[in-house]
Amino acid sequence: MARLVALHAGGHRLAWQSLFHLSDSSSYLLSDVSLTVDETQASGLVGWTIEVGRDATVSIDGIPTTLVSSAPQLDKTSPIGKQQAVGLDHVVVNTDNIDRTCESITRELGLEVRRERQLGNGAVQRFHKMDNTIIEVVTGPHVTTAGSSLWGMVVSVDDLFELCEELGEDITSPPKKATQPGRFISTVRGSVGLGIPFALMTPHVGRSDD
Repeated sequence: MARLVALHAGGHRLAWQSLFHLSDSSSYLLSDVSLTVDETQASGLVGWTIEVGRDATVSIDGIPTTLVSSAPQLDKTSPIGKQQAVGLDHVVVNTDNIDRTCESITRELGLEVRRERQLGNGAVQRFHKMDNTIIEVVTGPHVTTAGSSLWGMVVSVDDLFELCEELGEDITSPPKKATQPGRFISTVRGSVGLGIPFALMTPHVGRSDD
């Protein structure tokens, strides 16, 4: 089984520091996944590190990927503001060809497609389950760039409503019902300057492959 170890991003550290209430840091914990920010690169997710039992540098349908045979196991919880991140719920991959991208994930990581969801208007989601998170692969008319790319992420927090109240509506949207039954979601506003679509959710209710 594969485990996501780290996400690598470009952009400005100050925005992340304000969200996590940290100073002078370029590395942040999203539950048991490390997020590193390199200010020499443009905003966005630029790659990831995955524990999969072998050491290699590969491309997953154009996404720079570092594979490692082993990595330290981190705690499942990490601070975000005064609350706790309890899981990296999922990472979103956008693609212009979902078959090609999912085949590449299966080939390099050994992860089969677990489920498909038709969203209407030509948009489709497919899901690959890792040990500690979900890869959500998305295609549709909204994807106008050739190839595939890491797009955004969703983090589960222990008390979403308290965190949103703490951060304020200038940083997060008011929590609303999520697609998954029994869950709520809030997005970090683009004006914060993360440069990456970033959302916060209540923890899983029941099944864990959504």
